Amino acid sequence: MAVYVNNITLNTGEYFSRDFYLDNIDGTPLDLTGYTAASQMRKHPESVKQTADFNVGFIDRANGRIRVSLATTSTKLVKPGRYVWDVMFTDSSNKKSIVIEGNVLATQDITPQCIKTDYTYKFGFIPNDSQTTTSGGQLQSSTVDEISLSQINDYGVVILGYADKCGGMTDNISFIQNNITTLEQYLANGGVIWFRGEHGTSCAPTQPQNDALAALGTNIRVRGVSHVPNTTTNISGSTVLPTTLNHDATNGLDGGIALYESSSNGFITVAYQKIGNGVIFVNADVNGDFTNPSEELYDGIRDLVTAAEYTPTVTTTHYDPNP
Repeated sequence: MAVYVNNITLNTGEYFSRDFYLDNIDGTPLDLTGYTAASQMRKHPESVKQTADFNVGFIDRANGRIRVSLATTSTKLVKPGRYVWDVMFTDSSNKKSIVIEGNVLATQDITPQCIKTDYTYKFGFIPNDSQTTTSGGQLQSSTVDEISLSQINDYGVVILGYADKCGGMTDNISFIQNNITTLEQYLANGGVIWFRGEHGTSCAPTQPQNDALAALGTNIRVRGVSHVPNTTTNISGSTVLPTTLNHDATNGLDGGIALYESSSNGFITVAYQKIGNGVIFVNADVNGDFTNPSEELYDGIRDLVTAAEYTPTVTTTHYDPNP
């Protein structure tokens, strides 16, 4: 019996069904009278335990038609990723044959029925690269909770990047890349991901920050400008965001939609971009009002999700990786 190669895609949390018509080598329908069937999905061909068992129904035995399906209660337990699968027939003499095999792409359905606007908690920071908001940092935050990835749906603003000290971004980049489906789901539901940058040269390398931003799917980039004390002014026209934000150093930002401008050098220091139903919010340095963000800042950031896209009073330029 010939083996058919067929790759399938299923959405986790949704009912899956696919019909197959099996033929003999000469093109005539394969008579499936007397056959039983089993079908499994595994992470790898050599995996000991299956990820899921498909149901196989004989829709029309005489004409070789079967239906492979998986209930919603089963697909919701499948983690997004790539798998392998097959269908095995057993005939009346107990001879077993693989008749269909291939790859499975399990994807998460990221289209929500409605945008979530009410969250239990405000600011949550996911520690990475030794960055921490509550211990071991230079300036601990009293308004930001340290959280794990599993808690993000309880927080209206989830913070990645820097907490309050210098360093690299190696772990943060891989964290975003390895969990992008979960982060995209959070954004699709109306969440806000706040990436907090740091000033370049003496504190934080520019390229890893931009690699992390690229992994998040935003076109906002940091310039890598070094320490410049300043106050930033709201230029977005938003009446919900604070008028000014005070901090002690800054990068410049390119791309996205400008929200705040530096009073000392005219650099854009805060920008945002709508992704899905949510928002990527980026600031160029972490201290002052960014270390302990206020409830007013939270309300302004959350307002970006539902407000019309702002037109800043300045024109921003796009990041050039080779200036």
